[in-house]
Amino acid sequence: MRIVLAPMEGVLDHLMRDLLSRVGGYDLCVTEFVRVVDLLISDRAFFRACPELTNANAYGCTTEAGTPVRVQLLGQNPTCMADNAAKAIEFGSHGIDINFGCPSKMVNNNRGGAILLKDPEDLYQIVNAIKQTVPAEAIVSAKIRLGYEDKSLAIENAQAIEAAGANELTVHARTKMEGYRPPCSLGMDC
Repeated sequence: MRIVLAPMEGVLDHLMRDLLSRVGGYDLCVTEFVRVVDLLISDRAFFRACPELTNANAYGCTTEAGTPVRVQLLGQNPTCMADNAAKAIEFGSHGIDINFGCPSKMVNNNRGGAILLKDPEDLYQIVNAIKQTVPAEAIVSAKIRLGYEDKSLAIENAQAIEAAGANELTVHARTKMEGYRPPCSLGMDC
């Protein structure tokens, strides 16, 4: 079993990753999302979101405690997502995590995050473009919710991500509309 320090916008920045990884027990940290619109993200923006990338040559993109860090991307354009994923890998990220779970109204109104769960083909195209662009050994993971308004596409979404070649899938066991309200749908008190 692995324990991954998952991202949450505004909560898990590089300072918190550093602090918690010093406490220990984590196998991997994932950054807060880097928003991809229609351009290649600047080097500065990548290093601001993931300062651990500057350690890539000395430490292999890890926290100072040695915990590997993976960059998370959020966006809807498969080509731009793939180009930015390749850049993050080139900088030393331990794989790419794709955010298909953000419930933010602003993010969803701009076709990012959980809104993409309405169309499994969108998920497939994004994951596939990234897998085709990054080196074969690079891990590509995705984070989803069980759906947007309901859970009717949950299995189809997961299958689309798998078919596109993702190595790992994380499921937030609520829909976008359920937000963070307990309980989550796996029968646990989350």
